[in-house]
Amino acid sequence: MTKNDSSTAPNADGMPDLTPPEQPARLNLCLQWRAIPGEEMNEKLDFLESHGFAAVEIPSGDWLFENGAALKQAMAARDLFIATACGPSDFSYVEPEKREAEVEKFLPQLEALGDLNAVGLILCPARSKPGLPFPELREDFVDSTGKRLAEHAAEHGTRIVLEPLQRRETQFLRQVADGAAIARDIGPGCSVMGDFWHMSKEETSFMGAFLSAGKLLAHVHIASLKNRKVPGTDGPADDYVDGFQGLKLIGYSGAVSFEGGFPEGADKKQLILEMAKLLREQWAMA
Repeated sequence: MTKNDSSTAPNADGMPDLTPPEQPARLNLCLQWRAIPGEEMNEKLDFLESHGFAAVEIPSGDWLFENGAALKQAMAARDLFIATACGPSDFSYVEPEKREAEVEKFLPQLEALGDLNAVGLILCPARSKPGLPFPELREDFVDSTGKRLAEHAAEHGTRIVLEPLQRRETQFLRQVADGAAIARDIGPGCSVMGDFWHMSKEETSFMGAFLSAGKLLAHVHIASLKNRKVPGTDGPADDYVDGFQGLKLIGYSGAVSFEGGFPEGADKKQLILEMAKLLREQWAMA
């Protein structure tokens, strides 16, 4: 194990001896663009700042190109950072030309995100039933498609962020440890994220999942754990303390970003503020 690994060999009790993080973790609350109250760009960013949010997650694709310059200007004097851009991706096509088109689609987006000093671009190597068999898909992503995107991202000061999903969405990448292993194999410019909603279906421990990623963890999604809505709306089921303990143990300082829906007819602004209060309280408990 190197100095930067999040754990060492098991101790006499069979538990890993964790290396203390170099810097203490921070809870950087974040909202996806569509969830932020307000209509105009500055109105949305004002809301985030005035209520103690630290980051914003933005759409990818056309939105990024159409709004990137204005967003860069609007963010210049603010105490906020751009976390990630999120959009659909799939690199599991049998046809090489389709996989190549997928790579080409994201290269300019990585350049735009680098210009915004964004953390990265969320990608899923496969969705639904992959066209390529698993060994070939992993090899192609590690050696070709994902590798090229990661290298391009690193050249422009950002990264790709692999998102593990759950089995009803894909059988290929479902656990944070698997995403971290792929990121290690690809190298610079590649990282992994954890999504509490997906993790609740696929992981035995939120903490363990985050520990498995260590310093490769670049982003976190959060939602209520029964219905994938605003945290807090599923009552006592929305317990993130175990996961927050894991984030603290690895010194995580990326964004914790709400990705989910709202109950019908709800006061969205009020629920967001209640969510922020809940998550800050649970962070303090962790």
